[in-house]
Amino acid sequence: MNKWMLLIWLCLCALPSRADVSLDSQFTQLQGIDFEYTFDDVSDIRLLDKATWQRHEGGLLNLGLVSKPLWLKVNIANHGMTAQDLLLSVNNNLLDKITVYIQQQNSALQTLALGDKIPLFKRPIRHESQLIPLHLDPNVDKNIYIQLDHDGPLTFSLSLWNQIEYLKYKSRFNLVYGVLAGFMLAMVFTNCVLYYFSRQPYFITGAALIAAFWMLVIHIYGFSYRYLYSEWQWLQQYGQAHLVLLSTLLFTPLIWHTIGKQHMIHVAKRALEIMGIIGAICLLLLSTLPIGLAVMSSYIVSLVLTCGYLALTAIGIHLGFRYRVAISGSCLLLLFSLLYQFLQALGVMTHAWLDHPIVYLCALFISMFVSYMLTQQYVAMRDSTIQAQQQRIAASQAEDALLKERLKLQEQASEELETRIDERTFELQVTLRELEEKNRELEKLNMEDALTKVKNRRYFDKRLVMEVRRSRREQSVLSVVMLDIDHFKSINDRFGHLVGDQAICAIADLLKGALQRPFDEVFRYGGEEFVLLLPNTPEEGANELAEQIRSNVANFALTIGELTIDFTISAGIYSAIATDIHNPTLFTDLADKALYSAKQQGRNRVVIYRNEEEKR
Repeated sequence: MNKWMLLIWLCLCALPSRADVSLDSQFTQLQGIDFEYTFDDVSDIRLLDKATWQRHEGGLLNLGLVSKPLWLKVNIANHGMTAQDLLLSVNNNLLDKITVYIQQQNSALQTLALGDKIPLFKRPIRHESQLIPLHLDPNVDKNIYIQLDHDGPLTFSLSLWNQIEYLKYKSRFNLVYGVLAGFMLAMVFTNCVLYYFSRQPYFITGAALIAAFWMLVIHIYGFSYRYLYSEWQWLQQYGQAHLVLLSTLLFTPLIWHTIGKQHMIHVAKRALEIMGIIGAICLLLLSTLPIGLAVMSSYIVSLVLTCGYLALTAIGIHLGFRYRVAISGSCLLLLFSLLYQFLQALGVMTHAWLDHPIVYLCALFISMFVSYMLTQQYVAMRDSTIQAQQQRIAASQAEDALLKERLKLQEQASEELETRIDERTFELQVTLRELEEKNRELEKLNMEDALTKVKNRRYFDKRLVMEVRRSRREQSVLSVVMLDIDHFKSINDRFGHLVGDQAICAIADLLKGALQRPFDEVFRYGGEEFVLLLPNTPEEGANELAEQIRSNVANFALTIGELTIDFTISAGIYSAIATDIHNPTLFTDLADKALYSAKQQGRNRVVIYRNEEEKR
C-alpha cells in the first residue's frame, strides 16, 4: 500500500517541478551539476515536499562530519529527439550507503542501492565509482531522489555523463593513475630486491611504507574495493582510517633505521619508541570505534605523530644526518597531506582541485624521497665499508712486508722440520698398516668360530638384525633353519670330546657345501647346534635345502682311524616376512620350537613351524 502511495506522490511531484538539468541530443558531460539537499529527518518519502530544501550551485559540497542521512533532489530533462543512456556519478568512492529513487515514465518506481555497505556485485554497475544508470526518452524529464547515509566526513559532488564519454574519460583517468600506481609498486619491489641482496632492514621498512601509501591511494579511488577485497565491506569502510594511520606509523621504523642509530640522542630515541608503541595501540583500537570517529581519530593521531617526526628529524639533521632534503621533505609532505584531509573532513576546506590528487601526489613524492634516501644511505654505507676495507688492506700489506723477512728465516727451519716430519710420518704409516692387518685378523677371529671356521653366534645376531630389516623393507621372505646333531651327548660319552669336536667340524663342512647362494650363510649357534640364515627364501626352498642336508648327513659316515661313526641331525624351519624389526629373535625362537618338535617326533627329520591357526 505504501509503495503505491509513494508512486502517486512522485507522479504529482513531477508536474510542478522545473528541470535543474536540461539536455539536448549533443550532450556529452556535465560536471558539478546543481542539486538541492536537506537534512530533515524524513522517514516517509511522501513527506519530502514539506522538507526544507537548500540549493547547491554545482561543484563540491563539503558538509564535514554528519550524523544523520542527507536527501538530494535532482531533476533531469531530455529535450532532444532521441533517447539517451546516461550515468549520474556521485563523486565520492567512500560513501557508506546511497539509496536512489528514480521515477519511471510508466509511474513505476526504480530503487537502486550503492555504497561501501553494498557488495560490489550488487551495485547497478560493477564499478569502483558510485554510478547511477539513467535512461531518458525524448522530451521526458525525471525526478531523482538520493539518500546518503554516511558515518564520517561527507564530501561529494554530482556529475552527469554520456556513457561513451564516461568510458573515454575513465580510460584516460585509469591510464594516468594506473601508471603512477605502477610506479609506486615498482618502488616497492625495488626496495624488496635491494633488501634481498643487501639484507639491510631499512629497505624492507621502506617497501612496507610505500606499499601502505599505495594501498591508501588505490583505496581512496576505489580500485582496491573493485580488484582486491570486493566482498569485504568492513575493510572498505575502515580501510581509510587504518591505512592513514598505518602509513604514518611506518615512519617510526624508517626514522629509527636511518636517523636514530647514529644521529639521535638517547632521549629522542626513547621518544620515538614511545610514539611507535602508542601509534600501534591506536591502530589496533580503531576497529572498535564507529567509522566516523575512527577516521577522525586516525587523522588526529597521525598529525601528532608527524609533528613528532618533524621534531626528531630536526634533531637528527642538527646532529649531522646528511639527507635532510629527503627526510624533511617526506615529513612535510605527509604533514601537508594529513592536515588538508583533516581540515577537509571537518568541512573547513572545500576546493575540489585539492582533494584526492593531492593525496596521490604527496604519496608519490614521499615514495620517491624515501627510496632515494634509502638508496643513498646504502651507497654511503657501502663506500665507507669499501674505504675501511682498503685501509685494512693497506695495513695488511705493510704487515706482509715485515713478515716476509720472518718467513725467510722460518722457511729454513720449516724445511728441516718437514724432513723430520716426513720421516716420522713414514714410520707412522708403516706402524698403522701393521695395526690394520692385526685388526683385520682380530676382526676375523671375532667373527669366526675357532673350531669349525664358520661364523659364530655374535656375528649371527648382527646379521639377523640386518636381514630382518631387509625383509621388512623389501617385503621378502626370510627363512631361518635351526639344526642340531642327534644324540651328540652319547657320542661324546662313548668316543670322547675330541671325536665330538671332529663330528661338529664335519657337520659344519657339510652345511657349507650344501649352500649354493653367496648370501646364504651357516653359523655355529652353540655346542652341536647350527643355524642357516636364508634371505629371500620361501618356506618350500628352505624345507628342500634342510631335507637335502639331513639326507647328506644321514648318508655320511665319519671315519677316524679305525672308528666309523654314523649320526643324524634334526632341523626346525621358520619362514616369514618380517613385521617387527625390533624383535629379530622371533625367527630363532620359532625355528627353535620347530627343532624341539622334530626332536620330540623321533629326530632325524625336518619340521616347519606352524602357528595354531595353520595347524587347524
